Amino acid sequence: MASSETSSLKSFCIVTGASRGIGRAIAIALSSKFSAESHIVLTGRSVDALNETQRMVQAAAPGVQCKVVIADHSDEGNISSTLSEITKDVSPDEFQRFLLIHNAASMWDVSRYAGQSTTSDLRSLQDFCMLNITSALLLTSHYLKTFPQRNGASRTIVNISSLAALVPFPGCSVYCMGKAARHMLFRTIALEEPDVRVLNYDPGAVDTAMFRDNATNNASVDVRQMLERLENDQQLLKPDQTAAMLLSILEKDAFESGAHLSYSDDLAKTVDDFDKK
Repeated sequence: MASSETSSLKSFCIVTGASRGIGRAIAIALSSKFSAESHIVLTGRSVDALNETQRMVQAAAPGVQCKVVIADHSDEGNISSTLSEITKDVSPDEFQRFLLIHNAASMWDVSRYAGQSTTSDLRSLQDFCMLNITSALLLTSHYLKTFPQRNGASRTIVNISSLAALVPFPGCSVYCMGKAARHMLFRTIALEEPDVRVLNYDPGAVDTAMFRDNATNNASVDVRQMLERLENDQQLLKPDQTAAMLLSILEKDAFESGAHLSYSDDLAKTVDDFDKK
């Protein structure tokens, strides 16, 4: 997605978890750069929130067609119909660029350590894995099959990752597991699909509901204090800030496919210090 192509190529883009926060900001940032008659599909569980994102996208990019798909990516019973609905009535030959942004994710219960899990957690753990890992794999496969390699067309996949994919955090064992699995999934896809541009993007410490949950409820005092320091030191980002950085990375198109890039080197240093304690 080089900058010279940003507004000239007709694009088809999918953004999961677009109801609010980072997903919403990415949808708005990307669509504002798309050419007229490009299409963007937004998925999410909240009807009202997703419709609000659609309204904001249409305000930012009046010429872009925006479709919403109400979907719970943890629902294995409806995954097939969700995938079909996302690409329903799409003619791939009409587009020159295809983007898939995997943002849908969850954190699970950060108030407990892994050793406190029980068999009663089985259903919620299965739902977690379906949402964070399995559905991402199935949507990626559907995307690659629906939009096969074609001369004159480009394909890009972005996994919204986290430092938790690389660094262990107490209280976040399940979250780290999910992020690490997705990180390796998309690194592998980068090798299997050399014509596809694949990016693992760590958005940094962003002021979202997920951050607040972790900062308030994490079982580890050290983690809670680290997150508090990030906020006190004014290192928390707004969703539109990290979305703008992602857009810049995609426009420059200089990353190695499969790479893990972070918004902030300073944040990485903060976590490195924590990891060495």
